[in-house]
Amino acid sequence: MTAAVPTKPSGPVSGDAPAPPVAATPLGAPPAPDEDEAILGCSPIYVWQVPVRVTHWAIVISITVLSITGLYIHGPFLVPSSPVEASQQMASMRFWHEIFAIVFSISIAIRFYWGFVGNSFASWRQIIPHRREQLHWMGEMGKYYSFRRRHPAPYAGHNHLAGLAYTVVSIGLFAQILTGLMLIAWITPTGPIHALFGWSYLVPGGITTVRVIHYILTFLFAAFAIHHVYSAILVDIEERTGVMSSMFSGYKNIRPSSSLEALGLVGDSPEERARSEYWETHKDA
Repeated sequence: MTAAVPTKPSGPVSGDAPAPPVAATPLGAPPAPDEDEAILGCSPIYVWQVPVRVTHWAIVISITVLSITGLYIHGPFLVPSSPVEASQQMASMRFWHEIFAIVFSISIAIRFYWGFVGNSFASWRQIIPHRREQLHWMGEMGKYYSFRRRHPAPYAGHNHLAGLAYTVVSIGLFAQILTGLMLIAWITPTGPIHALFGWSYLVPGGITTVRVIHYILTFLFAAFAIHHVYSAILVDIEERTGVMSSMFSGYKNIRPSSSLEALGLVGDSPEERARSEYWETHKDA
């Protein structure tokens, strides 16, 4: 690709009078480093805030425990020595399944809320592709994954193809919580959970359909987890920005002027929006 985009402006940028670009850089190639960057190399950028990292790992652990205990509840795969032990074992599995279901639900709720109050990298406006430039760069990542682009688009946060996948997965996570609550309401015919979620009879096929959806979603999450880990390792090797370690530290090693967010091509903070508007105005100049 030979189109050119502006590098990070040297002065402050505002929506009324954006500073002109310092230089033009071919898309897909690293921009010329600033003087400080040439000396210091990559700079650590704080991308993933504490709530994002904590909920990420809480969801990972919860899904793992829920999958194991849920599969056991569906079809016990450990052979107990007596009926009493079998009953106790099933009770233990149900107990831990419900405990981690609570952890899972709380983590999803916190992460959903943080998408409205967190930084631009955690924002739903950044994750869900809905603007023209976001859709463009989502297509560029599609080219990368289909071997039509040599390098991934240089995002600091989530790329928008991953953002689209996370959006679909998030819908599935909420569906998993809903069907789980409906299953609990079915086996406990009294109390607030039954009052709120005891309407499985309205679903075509009744509780059987609810159970099948809950069961199938488990395998879909497992498939996504495999792809997610593979993609994270692949992009970490390609970009060499510390994608894997960033989910522990919160920092990625990126040249300040090299990411799409810094160039103003994606993102939704006021400064990023001003740069994005500048790019839209001057891209054909």
